[in-house]
Amino acid sequence: MNPQLSPSPAFIGIDIGGTKTFGVAVNESGDLLEERLLPTPQGAAELIGTASSMYFELSERVVQSSNERFEVLGLGIGIAGLVDINGQIRRAPNLVDVDGLDIGPILEPKLGVPVYVDNDVNCAALAELSDGAAALVNNSLLVTLGTGIGGALIVDGDIHRGAFGMAAEPGHMVVNPHGFICACGKKGCWEAYASAAGLRNLAIDRAQNGQLEEINDKVQGDLNKIASEDITQAARRGDIQCLEVINEFAYWIALGLTNCAALLDPELIIIGGGLVAEWDLLGDRIRHSFDELLLASTQRNRIPIKPAENGKAAGAIGATLLGRQR
Repeated sequence: MNPQLSPSPAFIGIDIGGTKTFGVAVNESGDLLEERLLPTPQGAAELIGTASSMYFELSERVVQSSNERFEVLGLGIGIAGLVDINGQIRRAPNLVDVDGLDIGPILEPKLGVPVYVDNDVNCAALAELSDGAAALVNNSLLVTLGTGIGGALIVDGDIHRGAFGMAAEPGHMVVNPHGFICACGKKGCWEAYASAAGLRNLAIDRAQNGQLEEINDKVQGDLNKIASEDITQAARRGDIQCLEVINEFAYWIALGLTNCAALLDPELIIIGGGLVAEWDLLGDRIRHSFDELLLASTQRNRIPIKPAENGKAAGAIGATLLGRQR
């Protein structure tokens, strides 16, 4: 057989977040071949169906649209939630009815390829380690700010997974025991203050106290319709009250990061997730509050806080590495 006719390896990665599911196909070197974005469905059966259909669609695109012959050799899936060392979802507060789901063994016979499953932020950390912000340091922390908050801890150049594979879930640190109710059911989790849902909570709280007139007018008094984008867009237009919300939001982000820094003393903190799109609005504010809150003066201005370099594709690209690195 002529080796030139042998198909080249390709891998598919799917990042299942609280609101969006993003899939990519890459070649053996990690170069992006195809991508696909869908809303995250509700329910285990629907999630399995979406992952399956996205895999087949990306596979078909790679085979049909490329001049090079490819063979898909594996699927990696990153899921927003607590995923154990065997790839089983133990708890996913921002997904519906998937606790206990072991998606890998369900999908493998359907797809005919190995399926690897991990936490979505661990996957994003793999991408940043391979070709991103974490590549040049030994010890770093990745925190994703999206629908919720996820984390990944990199120690000595490798992801630290903990005894049961569920290390680095800072979103459920309690920062205000009598505060907002989190999606997990507890009160005062960091996620309830410093995620997109947290920004919305802060805005609703102020609107209930007679503030945010522009936003209140937009939603015609129905505060449940307030979206995090409403706040960031109004802040960019110079709305003073929305800028106050942004300042408070940045404080809560910094507070959680300070707790992480006090415990871990990382060389670098990387911020990923959908809210990275607002980094120009948030970055300096987070830095200011972070340095004010740090107890150890030796850490002030010395722990860089940087946005992830792989952007929205970090989780999906990292998921492909679950197969590519085997």
